[in-house]
Formats: sequence, structure tokens, C-alpha cells
Amino acid sequence: MPGLTPESAPSPKPGAWAQSDPGSKPGAWASPKRILVIQLRRIGDVLMATPALKALKKRYPAAAIDFLVEPPCDEVLSGNPDVAAVLVYRSDGWRDYLSWLARIRGRRYDWVVDFMGNPRSAILAAASGAPLRAGPAHVGHRWAYNLRMVQSSTIRYAGREKIRLLSGLGVPDTDPAVLPTLHLGTPKAPDPAGPIVFAPASRKPTRRWPGRHYAALGRMLRERFRCPIIVLWGPGEKGVADEVAEGIGEGATAPETKTLREAATILAGCRLLATNCGGAKHLAVALGVPTLTIHGSSDPASWTPPDPRHLALRREGLPCIGCGLNDCPRGIECLEGLSPEKVFAAACRLLDAMYGPS
Repeated sequence: MPGLTPESAPSPKPGAWAQSDPGSKPGAWASPKRILVIQLRRIGDVLMATPALKALKKRYPAAAIDFLVEPPCDEVLSGNPDVAAVLVYRSDGWRDYLSWLARIRGRRYDWVVDFMGNPRSAILAAASGAPLRAGPAHVGHRWAYNLRMVQSSTIRYAGREKIRLLSGLGVPDTDPAVLPTLHLGTPKAPDPAGPIVFAPASRKPTRRWPGRHYAALGRMLRERFRCPIIVLWGPGEKGVADEVAEGIGEGATAPETKTLREAATILAGCRLLATNCGGAKHLAVALGVPTLTIHGSSDPASWTPPDPRHLALRREGLPCIGCGLNDCPRGIECLEGLSPEKVFAAACRLLDAMYGPS
């Protein structure tokens, strides 16, 4: 079995994986019977792992693939045919954490694939005792992995990138199915006569288009398309949702969605989601609903699928655009200065392209 890559080893060349013995490839290792995939949190990150799950299951159909995830993200894996068991990680202290270490060890996995790559997930991977433990090569705790997945030097859609990272495990990076999947039962097609949905909240201020801009956009869309506007919100997001709905006025509602499944049910019946870069966007993509995503600090190339139903918009020309920061020293001018009129024009182009001129 390959050992850990020595800390003094030269940096791996661009590729999907690196290990201490370059002549020994995972394809020569025994085909796995039990695989654990770890992506503890963030709705979008968990959804973006579903194409990789599908590719992994396709390559190793006899393997049982478990997925370790924190609530509420486990909801988006419900009914996924590629997952044998969803392990819902909850830990309220060190006793719980030790219990999870023992539980993971006791399941006797052959392979562990850690897409999360934080200290907690790395220790869980190491404690598994799995003969193959794959994780990101760029993190300080890469000691936990004996197969190190190297990020591409080319920015690409995250659904594709996660599949590419599995190439060291014998998974081909040729599958065209790179969009996230969500299983709600009978699939629904986007409704060209349905409401337009907004998701204006974001935990990161550098990804949050101002509520007053959303309100102005809502008024313009309501006037043009004569349709209701639904403002999605979850825990801790009522304030911004109320600001937007009240700013739009007639025809706007802001129902509370207590679960991700409730939010997905609303999205499944709409004609368009206008949103910041966040989890709601990825729910909509998984449901086949057209999306218009407003970007500030995040890079559209990573989060916008190569699909004409999904449009990314940002204020180009700023030297700091796509900075990746969570705090902005420039007054978030990338979002403050992106006018509702420009977003409205983009929304009209997308809706006309999807459903025909209104």
C-alpha cells in the first residue's frame, strides 16, 4: 500500500492526485466494497458532490457508498439512489466526537473520500482505518490522507471538478452529467406561468446584493410579467425577506421555509430563481429551474453550470471582482453598484430565451 507523502516531497505536478509511490496507482488496489464520502456542510457543497457520487457508483457499482453530513444538508441526499446510507453527523461535545470516531472505525470502510478537508473531517478519515484515504493535497492536515487530491489550476464548475478529483481512484472524467441532483419524487418541469422566486439572504455580506435592489427588481419584474414574487427565507433570514417583500408591495409574499425540502418544493413550481451565490441556487439547478445568480466576491466559473438555463451576472471591470473575501474594505461596491435595471434586463433575456417573449 502506498504510504503518506513525505512533507519534504516536492509539490505534486498539476493533476488530480499525488502519493508517495508514483508508480503505484489506485487502479491496482482492490475494488472497494464499502466507501465513505465526507462533506459535512454547506448546501451547495453537498449538492455539488452528487455528480461525483453518481460517477463513483457507476465505476464501482458493487460498492456501498455512505455519505457523512451535518444537518440540515442531509435533506438534499434523501432518496439519492447512489447513497447506501446517509450518516447524519451531530456532535455536542468531545464525548460525541469520540463516539463518532469509534462509529466510523467500526464500519470498516475500504475507501474514504474527504471532500470537506477541514481538521475534523481529516481526523475522521484518519480514524476510519481505511486502507485508502483520499483528501485535498493543499491543506495543512494532509497527513490524514494517503491519496492527495490536487485542485486543478484551471477554474471550472465545481460539479465537474469533484469528478475530476476522483480520477486517481479510477473514475473517468468523461461523464457529461455534472449537474447536482435532488430526488423529490416525480420530477416537475419549470412552470412558465409560475411565480418568480427570490433568495436574497446570504451569510456572507460580500455575496449579498442589497435588499433594496431586490425590491426594485421585484417591482420591475412584477410589472413586466404580471406574476407573483415569492421571497424565500430560512432561520435567521426573516428581516431581509420582509424588507424585500414589503419593498415590492402588491403580489409579493415571504413564506417561511422551515426545511430545505419545503424550499425545494416552492422552487420546483417556479419559472425563475433570482438569487445570490448560495444554496438556493444549487437547489434550483438540481431541479432544472432557470437561475440568475448575482456574484460579488465569488467566482461564477466555479458555481455556474455550463448550461444556458443558468446565467451569472456581476459588475465587471472592478479590479477586486471575484476577490473571495468575506469582508470588504471597499464598501462592497461590486454589489452596491450593480443596478436593479441591469439585473432586470438580464432576467428578461433569460426568461424570453427559456419561454419565449412575453
